[in-house]
Amino acid sequence: MERPEFDDIRDYDEFCKYYWYRDELIKICKAHGLKAPSGKIELNKVIEAYFSGEKILPEKKRERKNRSVVKELTLDTGLIACGFTFGNRFREFFSEQTGVNPFKFNVDMVATAKAVKENGDESFTLGDLLDIYYGKKTYAVYDKSMLQWNRFVKDFCEDDSTMVFRDRLKAAATLWKVVRESDMPKEYSHELFEKYRNRILYNEYARRCSSNRVYPMSIVEGLQDGRIIPDDENNVKAVLFWHFCGFAYLSGDADETFLQRIYEDFFLVENERRFILITDNPKVIHFFSNKEDMESDKRVEYHFDTLTQEDCKCDYKVERINELNFDKIQGRIIPSFSWSSKEQFLENGFGYVAMDGDRVVAIAFSAAVSSDEVDVGVETDENYRHKGLAKALADIMCREIVSTGRKPVWAHAISNEGSKHTALSVGFAEDRVNTVIMKEQ
Repeated sequence: MERPEFDDIRDYDEFCKYYWYRDELIKICKAHGLKAPSGKIELNKVIEAYFSGEKILPEKKRERKNRSVVKELTLDTGLIACGFTFGNRFREFFSEQTGVNPFKFNVDMVATAKAVKENGDESFTLGDLLDIYYGKKTYAVYDKSMLQWNRFVKDFCEDDSTMVFRDRLKAAATLWKVVRESDMPKEYSHELFEKYRNRILYNEYARRCSSNRVYPMSIVEGLQDGRIIPDDENNVKAVLFWHFCGFAYLSGDADETFLQRIYEDFFLVENERRFILITDNPKVIHFFSNKEDMESDKRVEYHFDTLTQEDCKCDYKVERINELNFDKIQGRIIPSFSWSSKEQFLENGFGYVAMDGDRVVAIAFSAAVSSDEVDVGVETDENYRHKGLAKALADIMCREIVSTGRKPVWAHAISNEGSKHTALSVGFAEDRVNTVIMKEQ
């Protein structure tokens, strides 16, 4: 497939269809006045932001102090003091020290020199760098996995079979995660792709889900329990994600045959847990609106805008949810609502409780989690409402979620004014209204 010029590419999705070398990405960033970091992952983030309308500009260079560069090199010479580079002058110096000609700097020496300069470590000498060469010391170790990843993603993108994915870089990252966490060779092959093809597809469909995608992603990433039901194992066009809590989401182009199957298998029969389909797809909404014994409601989704300037105060003792207080939590919207076990929640989720003595009177917790987002669930004992507890605990949750680099998520039934008030008070803004489809009660 012939690759177009960068300026002819319309969006980031199209950009990800092609393989780009690191040097090419650096040139693109510099040509467009963007920050050009050295790492390929960081470069892709800068370009993704560029297509979204955000220009991440280069950082202003620090003013360097005037210093005289040391001319005579010895093992006691400071690396910063002598203006160390990987040029001929220093190559010849290390050739004399090692007897190796021509001398080549190894990757750990490269990583160390970079780290020394970034840290401003004036105590580090050329003798220390020689010890790095011989493996006598460790200062900064080159991340060899980046070489493996670069080779892996290049081979992935050169396989025409992978063109079925809208975002090939993220698809490659999904497969790389499988490889990295196993004993398999850290290499790409078409056989590997075929073996995990559906898992990658499910990940992509989960990411494309337009309604509260944190729930589908939590299943795909193995963080919470649920079922993944494709329309066709051999030719996937749509996928149904059914979370442990009972929320279900459709992603892709579901035809009437698949919708009828969902109706018969999940609405007309008794299942082990509730089945509530949440969607904004007019085709899906219309299909189920014509079925008997079905009813619908509206659900408001929010995006996180900004943290409040000051922490919200709480007049009660606040504790992180742990082994000791977990079993004291009572109510409807609590961890057991969306997590299959206490152990699973404590390992992959988190939350906070407000305590009145030994009694849990309010809770905010992760109802669904993914590597990108956390959905916040909140409940307050009816005898302790209107005291600001939900707001205080939700604010703590949002601050922790943001600190981990993820986005807080919030949603509620359209009639729940209390939840709406709490969401707006801790930094959320209304995003969309979805339709909730369920069996008539």
